[in-house]
Amino acid sequence: MRFIQYELLRGSIRLLRNWREMFLYGVLLRKLGMRVRPTAVLRFRSGLEIEMVPGGYGGYTILFQDIFIRRDYQPTPEFVVRDGWTVLDIGANMGFFTCQAASSAKDVRVVAVEPMGPYIKVLRANIKRNHFQQVTVIQAAAAPRSGSKIPLTVWYTKFGELKVGTRLGNGRQSTEIVTGLSMADIFEKGQIQVCNLLKVDIEGAEYELFEATASHVWERIDRVVMETHELHGRRASELVQLLMQYGFSVSTRGSLLWATRSLAV
Repeated sequence: MRFIQYELLRGSIRLLRNWREMFLYGVLLRKLGMRVRPTAVLRFRSGLEIEMVPGGYGGYTILFQDIFIRRDYQPTPEFVVRDGWTVLDIGANMGFFTCQAASSAKDVRVVAVEPMGPYIKVLRANIKRNHFQQVTVIQAAAAPRSGSKIPLTVWYTKFGELKVGTRLGNGRQSTEIVTGLSMADIFEKGQIQVCNLLKVDIEGAEYELFEATASHVWERIDRVVMETHELHGRRASELVQLLMQYGFSVSTRGSLLWATRSLAV
């Protein structure tokens, strides 16, 4: 834990103009159990700005650290977004990865898919705040079949921060029904001809999604990077085998999986 906090502090100093504010309210005071001021905006030295859902600093302590400090979705140089790429962000949440991808190179197009209304609201605000003209937002849950109704567990931390997933919070919780959209229809709705990079983080729904995705869609994807979730008896090795069947070379490290086509350049 101390190492994680040191890594977060060091990365915050390097990347954020308001690192003092973020670390004070996001780590120190919250560790003491204090209810802190309204959530702040991460103000990067590069000029990028990312706001978070009200009531919490999970975007700072988790997403900022994973995506910007550790660069989990850039496991090798081949996954650093390049000029002119089309990126598909499935499970976009508040838009941390969408913002990183859109700001990484010139003329990058991002299609961000997210089912939850509160996250969509902040995602759109972050796109507007940073003047990203080539980001398309699709409010849906990536699913085996379009039009399917998918229950998602929604819970709140003791600080009132919205969370979605299998873990239950200490406070109120509920189930929200969201609409599913197949990978093929996401490509059509997002007007994606070739996906240079597919990023996925959908809390264990990746197994059914990948199994239902047709080969003609996989043929249009050059790279996949994702967080895997071993739930309900499913194992990441199943995803490895499936991607290999579609012509990908696959690597894993912990819960991170990345895959490339041999012809991807």
